Amino acid sequence: MESFNPVTTQGLSITNLFWLELAISALLLAGVIGLLVTALIRFRAPPGDRADAPQIHGNERLEVIWTATPAAVLVVIFFLMIGTMRTVNAEQPNAEPVEVVGHQWWWTFSYPNRQAITANELHVPVGTPMQVSLDSADVIHSFHVPQFGWMQDLVPGKTNSMWITVVRPGTFDGTCNQYCGLQHAWMRVTVVADPPDQFNAWVQQQAQPVTPTGAPGEKVFQQNTCVSCHAIRGLPGATGTVGPDLTHLGSRSTLGAGVIQNTPDNLRAWIRDPQAIKPGVLMPAFASLSESDMSALVDYLESNK
Repeated sequence: MESFNPVTTQGLSITNLFWLELAISALLLAGVIGLLVTALIRFRAPPGDRADAPQIHGNERLEVIWTATPAAVLVVIFFLMIGTMRTVNAEQPNAEPVEVVGHQWWWTFSYPNRQAITANELHVPVGTPMQVSLDSADVIHSFHVPQFGWMQDLVPGKTNSMWITVVRPGTFDGTCNQYCGLQHAWMRVTVVADPPDQFNAWVQQQAQPVTPTGAPGEKVFQQNTCVSCHAIRGLPGATGTVGPDLTHLGSRSTLGAGVIQNTPDNLRAWIRDPQAIKPGVLMPAFASLSESDMSALVDYLESNK
């Protein structure tokens, strides 16, 4: 039912068209059923009457009515649909750009005008138009947040676009809606719609690189293959792009694109054996890490808010 409670101006136009079409369909259905019931009752032959009913061949007035009426309804719906499509696809001036890239099975969200990047949790400012560019790094995905009102595919080698304006704050769940492999069901997305001042504070914080401190967990991260796949901006050597950017991992609510909540214990279990939590994920297990190194690494990653 979330699709019937859109939080975007574009989704509202789609929902309004849907309700109008549903009302028209309901009226037509009521009319057909009414005529059928009337005919069954009014023209029912009395018991024992075996005479043939009068045969009527052709009625030009009725034929014109039942041909012209549906045609007129379809013409009206056609133009309403064109208007809705123009509303949904209309480019918005001064829109905030955000780049979405789908991976098996997680998301990258980049804000090119803010030099900020995050993963799996998309923040948007309420009341501000957003230009969403959609790309795929591997196979076809689909970006579907039901309360946005519609979805858009992510196709390798092709950039698709969505223009959205979220009109009320809240947290909204979404998914990949195009089967994309083993963990398709756990390619979740969380959208957080913030008031503009809160969004600006969040995106400024996300744009900040870390300051190297030489902490034990920082050294564990640098000395293992973590740096081959993940980036922590500001940390020397941590420039991998195979996996999600971990610069501000501690500020995210989930791990593995929504498969588990982001807690120290869950992060420990994820690093130790991600296949046990999300089979098929490309991240290798780090079962060989000592308990002290694991604790230091978890503390370091969770401290990066």
